[in-house]
Parts: sequence; structure tokens; C-alpha cells
Amino acid sequence: MRSKMPAAGTMTGGCLCGAIRYEVTGEPIFSTHCHCRDCQRASGSAYVATARLPAGGFRITKGSPKRFVGKADSGNEVTRVFCGDCGSPLYSQVSARLDLIGLRVTSLDDPSGFRADADIFVRSAQPWDHMDPAIPKYDTYPPGKGYTRPVTD
Repeated sequence: MRSKMPAAGTMTGGCLCGAIRYEVTGEPIFSTHCHCRDCQRASGSAYVATARLPAGGFRITKGSPKRFVGKADSGNEVTRVFCGDCGSPLYSQVSARLDLIGLRVTSLDDPSGFRADADIFVRSAQPWDHMDPAIPKYDTYPPGKGYTRPVTD
């Protein structure tokens, strides 16, 4: 994994207006630039920089964010969490993997350590978006990285 985000300790972040604050601990499991059309629409940009982290290490420390639930092409429900005052996106959660959050990396107080492991959903990438050629590219998810329920014994 290319991610250089802190493996230990607590990271903090929040929304633009300061109404929502959070802290998160844990090592990123997979970090991406997601180019799917839903992420483009939700962000108003060409892609979303996101890090999958254990949901158990995430907590809101100030405020009450709003939630929007939609359906992904996969059929999973995707909950997008954002500030109801300023609209800043904070994280998302997929119904098949409630044990993970997809943290919007730019909501961190210091997002400078982020490094994407892959560009995903490049089949939906905008032609004017110049992607880093050093990062692996996938039409959808890389093998083994899709949102499927974890296997339990």
C-alpha cells in the first residue's frame, strides 16, 4: 500500500465551517482516487480522494452531520455524510461493509500525507482529468477490493 497517512495515533478533521469535528485512529486499508460518476457529482470535482479506515476508530467529536443515502451501481446502499450547514463532505459508508468508512481525505486537518493506492472507476474518468501515470488504474475495483461482505467463519 502506498498510503503514507499515519499508521498510529489520532488524526483529526472536520468541515469548512467548523460545525462538525471528528477524530479517527487506525491504519488506512486502501486509499483511492475514485472517478465514479456518483463521487464526481457528490464532490463537484473529477474524483474523490478517499481512505478506507475501520469504522470503529472513527468518532464525531462536535456537531451532528447530515446523511444522504443512495444506491450504488452494485446495488449497495451508500451513505454520504456531510455538514448540513456548509455542505462539506466528511465520509461515506457502504451497506455491505459497515465495518469501514471511506474518509474524505481533504476533510482532515492535515491531508498532506495521503497517497492513493489506485485510481478506481477510471471508465468514468473525465477526459480533461490528468491522472498520475504511476498509480495503478482500474475500470471498477481492483481484485479483492470491492465492497463485498467480509467472509466470517
